[in-house]
Amino acid sequence: MNENENRFLTDTDLWLLIAQSSVGDSYRPLNLRGAILSGANLAGADLSGANFSKADLRGANLQGANLSGAFLANADLSHANLTGATVDASVLAGANLSHAKIDEADFSDCNMAEADLTKVSAINCDFTRSDLSKCIIRYGELTRANMFKTNLSGADLTGADVLEANLARTYFNDTVMEGIINLERAVGYKG
Repeated sequence: MNENENRFLTDTDLWLLIAQSSVGDSYRPLNLRGAILSGANLAGADLSGANFSKADLRGANLQGANLSGAFLANADLSHANLTGATVDASVLAGANLSHAKIDEADFSDCNMAEADLTKVSAINCDFTRSDLSKCIIRYGELTRANMFKTNLSGADLTGADVLEANLARTYFNDTVMEGIINLERAVGYKG
C-alpha cells in the first residue's frame, strides 16, 4: 500500500474491535489513540477504559455509550452526540467538546481541565467533583446540570445558561461569569 492511500474503519470494523476486546475472561481496553473516527456510530458501545487521546471523533454518535475511565485527552469531540453516555472517571483534559450534545450524561469525577465546551448542550448533565478548571464553556446550556463540588477555577462561563443548575460547593476562583444567564435561579450559588 503506498503512502497516499488511507485505510478507513467502517462502523462494522469498530464493532468487531469492541467485541474482540472483551473475548474470554480478560478485558483489553481499546487503543484508538489518534484514530480518525469522525461521524462514527458507536451508540451504546462499551468503550470503558479505551484510549482515544488525540482521536478525531467529530460528529460521532456516542449516545448511551460507556466511556467510563476512558482516556480522551486532547480528543476532538466537537459536534458529537454523547446524550446519556457514561463518561465518569475519565480524562478529557484539553478535549474539544464545542457544540457537543452531552445531555443527561455522567461526567462525574472527570479531569476536563482546559477543555473547550463552547456552546455545549449539557442539560441534566452530571459534573459532580469534576475538574473543569480553565475550561471554555462560553454560551453553554447547563440547565439543571449537577456541578456539586466541581472545580471551575479560571473557567470562562460567559453567556452560559445555568437555570436550576446545582452549583453548591462549586469552586469559582478567577472564573469569568460575564453575561451568565439565570445565575439567580441556580441552586446553591453563593457569589
